[in-house]
Amino acid sequence: MTSEEAVLADQIAQLGREKAFYELGVLLAKQTEATLYQLVEDDLSRIEAAGAQQTLLLFKGGSALAERGQTQAGDTVLGAISSACVGQICEDNSSAEPDAPKWAVISDRLLGVLPQLGPRSIIDVAFRVLAELKTSGSLPAPCANFVPMLLDTLGAIGAVEITSADMRAGVDDSSGGGSVRRTGAELKAYWIESACTCKWHAQAAVRISAALRETALSAAQVERVAGRVLRQLDHVAELAELPAMVYQLLLLSRSGSKQTIVGGVLAYFDGLEQNAASEQQQNEQAQSSQQRWRDLGDTEGTVMLHIGYSIKQDFELGDALLAHASASDALSSFSFACVLSLARIHRFEKAATGALRELLLRGMHDRDMSAAAAWARPYLLVGSGSTGGGRLLRAVAERSAYGWDQVTQSLVHLCLTTLDSTSAKRSAFSASACAQAREACMRTLQTAFAGHEFVRGEIVGQIMQRVTFQTEGHERFLELLQRLARADTDALRPYASRIVDALDAVAVLAGATVERLVRAAAALFLDDASFRTSLLLVLRKVLFAHALDERRAALGGLFVLVDVAARAATANVSERQRQQRLAVLLEVVGLLRRSLTQQAEIRTAAYTRLAQLLDDPGAVQCAPLLQALHGIFNAEFAKYYQRDRAFDSPINFQLCVSPATHRVAMPIDAFLQCYAKLATRDAPPASGAAGSSAWADVCARLANAQLEDFELDADCDFTLMSAAGLRNHNTARLVIGSLDAAIAYALDGALHASGDPALVVELFTKFQRFADVLCTRSVDERGRRTIAGASELSQMTLPAVLRVLQFVAPDARRTDASAHALNTDATPHTWFVERVGRAGMWRANPALTRHLLDVALARVSSAAEPLTHAVLHLAYVAYSGALAHCTAAEQPAWLVERGTKGRSALLIAAEILAACSTMLSGRGLLDHVFVAVVRPQPQLFAFDADAPDAQPVAVVAQCAEQLMGALRTAVDALLALRPAMVRETVSLLAAQHTFALRLAHLCCRCADAPARAQLYRTLNETARWAFSLFGGDLPGDVALLRHASALLIGCQPFLQPESALAHGGVDLASSDQAEPPPVSRHMDDYEFGSLSRLVSSVCRATRLLSNEDGTAHDEDDEDDDETNLSVFTARTVPALVTVTVAWLRAELHQIDWAAAQLVSTMRRELATRPAQDDEDLHVTIRLERRICLRLHALSTLASQLLAARFAHASAGDQVLRMYGDLHRTFAQLTKCKLALTQVPVTEAYVDALALICTQLKSHADQIIVERFERLGAMNAEGGGAEKKHSGKKADKTGGAAAGKHGLRALLRSSTVVSSLVYQMEYTEKQVVLLGARRKTPLAHYLKRSSARDFRIRTADLAEPLLPTTEEDEQEMSDIAVPSPTDMDVDLDSNAEEEEEEDQNQDEPGGPRQKRLRPNQ
Repeated sequence: MTSEEAVLADQIAQLGREKAFYELGVLLAKQTEATLYQLVEDDLSRIEAAGAQQTLLLFKGGSALAERGQTQAGDTVLGAISSACVGQICEDNSSAEPDAPKWAVISDRLLGVLPQLGPRSIIDVAFRVLAELKTSGSLPAPCANFVPMLLDTLGAIGAVEITSADMRAGVDDSSGGGSVRRTGAELKAYWIESACTCKWHAQAAVRISAALRETALSAAQVERVAGRVLRQLDHVAELAELPAMVYQLLLLSRSGSKQTIVGGVLAYFDGLEQNAASEQQQNEQAQSSQQRWRDLGDTEGTVMLHIGYSIKQDFELGDALLAHASASDALSSFSFACVLSLARIHRFEKAATGALRELLLRGMHDRDMSAAAAWARPYLLVGSGSTGGGRLLRAVAERSAYGWDQVTQSLVHLCLTTLDSTSAKRSAFSASACAQAREACMRTLQTAFAGHEFVRGEIVGQIMQRVTFQTEGHERFLELLQRLARADTDALRPYASRIVDALDAVAVLAGATVERLVRAAAALFLDDASFRTSLLLVLRKVLFAHALDERRAALGGLFVLVDVAARAATANVSERQRQQRLAVLLEVVGLLRRSLTQQAEIRTAAYTRLAQLLDDPGAVQCAPLLQALHGIFNAEFAKYYQRDRAFDSPINFQLCVSPATHRVAMPIDAFLQCYAKLATRDAPPASGAAGSSAWADVCARLANAQLEDFELDADCDFTLMSAAGLRNHNTARLVIGSLDAAIAYALDGALHASGDPALVVELFTKFQRFADVLCTRSVDERGRRTIAGASELSQMTLPAVLRVLQFVAPDARRTDASAHALNTDATPHTWFVERVGRAGMWRANPALTRHLLDVALARVSSAAEPLTHAVLHLAYVAYSGALAHCTAAEQPAWLVERGTKGRSALLIAAEILAACSTMLSGRGLLDHVFVAVVRPQPQLFAFDADAPDAQPVAVVAQCAEQLMGALRTAVDALLALRPAMVRETVSLLAAQHTFALRLAHLCCRCADAPARAQLYRTLNETARWAFSLFGGDLPGDVALLRHASALLIGCQPFLQPESALAHGGVDLASSDQAEPPPVSRHMDDYEFGSLSRLVSSVCRATRLLSNEDGTAHDEDDEDDDETNLSVFTARTVPALVTVTVAWLRAELHQIDWAAAQLVSTMRRELATRPAQDDEDLHVTIRLERRICLRLHALSTLASQLLAARFAHASAGDQVLRMYGDLHRTFAQLTKCKLALTQVPVTEAYVDALALICTQLKSHADQIIVERFERLGAMNAEGGGAEKKHSGKKADKTGGAAAGKHGLRALLRSSTVVSSLVYQMEYTEKQVVLLGARRKTPLAHYLKRSSARDFRIRTADLAEPLLPTTEEDEQEMSDIAVPSPTDMDVDLDSNAEEEEEEDQNQDEPGGPRQKRLRPNQ
């Protein structure tokens, strides 16, 4: 410092102490800018804290000048000082102490003097800061405080002359030289653009972003800054720095560009997750990879908190996030979690949860549709419409353990609401998609329950609420509760009281619900004494409730406890635990003993459940349970057993029927059924011997008894209208039930060589004769039978029947070879052959065999679901013991002999196979049937309450090929014996159809190429064989033709080449992928060829049937001479039309879905190609052509059905509905093309348009005209019938019925026609809009005339439609009926008006439909 500067500094200090700031300002104004610069530099370069005091005095002096009116002098002083301060700040930007207190003081002072600076000073300061930003890529912290106000002040100044010197200093050098004038707004825009263009230092990025965010920006500038900050995210060095950057972006979004910011943030974190996943796949065991995931999760969790907080401050940001999620084809786990965090805000809870639920279900539905629509899959993009819903839920649930815990509650809520929506009877998504969503949600809830204690109470509470208050759809929640109990009983223990509270409300619970609730709490029941006491107290209270339904429900829960306690008592545990569990068992048995003393209805239910319990191998191994039951049953049996042989009946049935009400007081038949099972189990020696001798006496005396020996009233019948008849009926049922129990006991004894097989035949003869008498003579007041057959009177359980059926109808492979899979150490070959020999006498009695099969069929078809192992075993026995003999040269007599109802054992076996396949298909276990029938394994037939493990696809494919081939051979053999075996053939075709649908599902989703080829071969052969049936001499049976055509339709997609089915779709990211098959007009010939010939034959037969005199010539006679039309009769044609139309409508549904994929395909194709690429969208156009050609092929089949003019009303209505669906599909395709602005109108689309809206419409218009004329006649007949019978009491019922029938037919026909007319007009509207937008003449393809073909001539209507009163005439005169010229609309001229109307009308009732009503 020179002496002059020192003197000046002393003067400044002296004036500052005297607070003479104006004099100080005058002194400073006399100095040069260089001097001021030097003063500031010397002062600020000092390290001590007081180094900024002189600079502050300089600011005060310059401000004093400005305040006294010397603006120019003050601006000069303040500008020089400010520039010097900024320069010094920039020089110290990289020093060790950039945030020293003096810089904070200087920054605050600069912020205060900005309003006093002139334009040149502001520009100088602003661009000094910009120069530092360009040079170092950093914005000093002191400058960041005043940069927002500095830029706002810069933007507010007027026009300024920018010289060459300014340009060299960095002030707006965009002009390239010379002097220019710039406004402050232009300079501000240049400053921001330059700041966004230069490189930012990673550590200063947050500071720069905050400074730019706090500046007042225009919409374009906000978009520019947002893009720059989003790009800066890629240069962030540490994950911990990301939340601050994202938060600045979220704050910036308040100024605009919300969609850009939200999309950019989500896309960035999506990329981070993909990189982390790639690293984890490369090195799964690396500790660093696992830590990377955890660190990323913590960072993302913090970002989610910032997003949630920002949305609470700005709801529009939440709308942007929701819109982004709804518009995305696929979401990553982070994006999914962000929307879940949005659901925590009450305003967005329903919308966010609904959007995610729709996204999950839509993704799963799209994958199912893509797999089912094999014709479209080669032309779809890989992963089209797939969001991986199960993967997303699993990822969010797993990562909620670290970093994402704030979304756990929203995740639980989403899963619970999804379970609710997918459990509804009607859904917009496929059943398979709903099942997948349910499974994914239950697994997610299991993961959340295991990992987060704070949501366990909510999960259990929501389950209990739905179980208690929902009458439908709560089965899934019970299953979830069982899974939670099995996975972690200790975690469920604190909430056991809620289960007891739910059971306390048993009045509103079904019996099955109570059982599943108790089974879920079984583990708690054994280990928790307090819970056990509460549960038993509740069940004891309900067991003696007033309502019988409540008692039955409690009884079901009690038997679950008996089963659980019996299994636990025989488990391998310590002696102390065994004694504790034995005490629990005896306590439960004591409660069961009390339930056996209640009303007959309760005891019947108890004995039925006890019989099922005694079939459980795990329960009967418990000796204490058997001993306790023996004591109960021996004492009860002694009350009714008559030892004295002077009595013809061994049982005193009179004690079992109430003398007052003549109703059953003791269900002795159900009691004996349980006692018979108990007598064959291990028992104490004394009671066992006594029981065996008593049973031998009972069986012998019942075999010799006559119906008259049971004190029946011979003067009365078995009807239920009189007291004596009711007593006879109930007594006879008890006698027959006792005979059934005796048969079960004798069967078991004879199989174990302790009984006489002949006794079984004698007992069954009595049973059959008594049952025939009761069934024949037991009628209601209308003379109809109240009992269908003997199987309805039998109470034998399915396992008991199976124990006998496997020997009565044995597997020939098992009896001939000891190497059979079921011939194990437990059931050796000799053991099985010996029992087959003992059952030979029963096999020689076809009636007994049919009865056993009939009982088994009744058990499978009953409402109570049997265990899976029993159903699989029954399917194996029915096939191997009966159906396998169909192809034999000479079938066994016991197999083909028919009973009184014309049912043979072969027919019942076929019905059993069809029933088993239907039941297991509903449970999703149909794959096990193929293995159980072809390759039986002991573990498949072992008693287990849980479903068996999934079968490998390769094994299922091999077994299915053998089974389907065997069934085809069996059907051919049975058809050779027609008409005797038609019903058997129908049942086998029904089973084949169920199997084929499952195999088709597997083939479309199979990743194993050999297994897929085998499945394709099986289905292809089945489809060809099914079509060949129609070429043979088929009998004209409705059910046979319906099932044969359904089988053909189910397999017809596999008539096309396998290569078309194996193509997985178009992958835009792969360069070496195989091209899909070229699109041609003959692509569907393979698939539709057989169906087309079948439809042609049906239509030809219809024309021949309608030609009563036989004089009309059929133009197809020459081509179809080889086709057998005798099978197509007036009864069979409507059934075939029903099946064909149902298939056509299902195919149109697939086209609807494929058309909806066009928009997403175009969007993804545009996203993957370069921006400058202006070529056609080849993938989208190819898919659109494939859809149009498929629609054209289906329309060709529909044209044959429309031209046939079916006389049957139901068939005609179905064809019209199908044509309405065809128009709806074409309208959907047209609407999608309206959105495909870059896809031209292809020739395939025009061909489909010409066929649907011209040729097919001509047929439809003629049908509508005929239908309207028929409506008038039907209305006339209905009105005449009502008038005719209105005054006659005797014919009132018939007249009313005729009138109602006519009215229903009238309403049905009018509904079909009106819906079709609306859909046709809506399709025309969409076509006109498309033609107007694409400047393509499409309207001339629409069939038009001067008056519509279906216009009704009101003068020709029947009399009931004419006005009958003066008011009616006045009302009709007020209606303006349009003339033909009024209805001739120029569609092309009204295109612009039509375009302005709503394009999303999906329901009838629009304005154009209303204009048709006067003519109707």
